[in-house]
Amino acid sequence: MNILPVDRALSLYDTLANRSETKGARERLSRHLMKLYIAGEKDEHRLTVHGLSYLREFDRAMDSGHLNKWLPD
Repeated sequence: MNILPVDRALSLYDTLANRSETKGARERLSRHLMKLYIAGEKDEHRLTVHGLSYLREFDRAMDSGHLNKWLPD
């Protein structure tokens, strides 16, 4: 079975950070990883790692109240 990098990153992050999925996180993460894929990153494992980094930064922004970067334009 082939698990998409988005699903893999969300599942791993939920386990590692002991946090449930934040509302809108899947959509934001999907857009972010799609941009990387279109830019040439095709390795699923690297995309998963990028996804984990993205989720960590998103959580940090939420915790600190600095969500400006994460809000849609």
